[in-house]
Amino acid sequence: MKCIICGKKKFETIWNNKIRSAASKFTKTKKKILQCFNCELVFLEKRIKILENSAVTRKLFNKNNSIHEFVKFHSPREFKKFNFIKKYLNLRNKSILESNCGAGLIINALKKKAKLTAGIDNLIYKKFLINNNHLFFKNIDEVIKSKNKFDIVFSLSEIEHKYDPILFLKKIRKILKKDGCIILRIPNFKNIYAQLLNQSFYKYDYRTSHNYYFSEKNLDLMFKKLNFKIYLKKGFNEYSFNHLCTYLIKNKRVKTNNIQKIFDSKTCERAIRNIELNKISTSFIYILKN
Repeated sequence: MKCIICGKKKFETIWNNKIRSAASKFTKTKKKILQCFNCELVFLEKRIKILENSAVTRKLFNKNNSIHEFVKFHSPREFKKFNFIKKYLNLRNKSILESNCGAGLIINALKKKAKLTAGIDNLIYKKFLINNNHLFFKNIDEVIKSKNKFDIVFSLSEIEHKYDPILFLKKIRKILKKDGCIILRIPNFKNIYAQLLNQSFYKYDYRTSHNYYFSEKNLDLMFKKLNFKIYLKKGFNEYSFNHLCTYLIKNKRVKTNNIQKIFDSKTCERAIRNIELNKISTSFIYILKN
């Protein structure tokens, strides 16, 4: 076995225990998670291909696959990412594709500005997306066959689920225009939660739906290997500073409605800004160019 990014063969087992298999359920048996000694890539020893199917994953980790549930669960999360990203990139009059789009929150928000909008997801969402004047594709291979090319491809919560992220990025390149961009939101393995909470955090963070856990070192190496230019790289923290502090106090996963108001909003904003600047945020936003 070789590391998919650096090609080295030396790994360390960093987890050999149960992991999450649903929103609040855990596997019945222990699962091994390995880390590459060289580039520090972390991955599930026995990767799971079926959970690339968004409908399968959402049914396990969310309530169901309905449009209503998607909008209710994902709206705050997706629009926070979107509002962060649009500060750094002109999206007007562009042909835009949202991969793993579900009910297409981002392309719905962009359809009045964009020249063309399209989404990739399970067939469950086909009728809804077409009725909202978007092109629909059931997978990236279908996009390639259509010969459509896009200025911008959003992939905001996806690469960590892929069985083969290298192949996935190569396929995205095929549907990009010459000067096109890929916008990626990727969970950061070396985030402040992990650093402060260690096993108490990983107990909930490790899950069957994530085949890979990336960090800045291996992401930069992967994009360089694929000859992508990093146009932008930013730390992006999904949760408030009070969420982190509450997690520290309780030493376990915290739901949004159980967050304690420990610090005022200005203090929280300042703390999150520094967390993002130091790239110990829960995620990264990368914008890659051909």
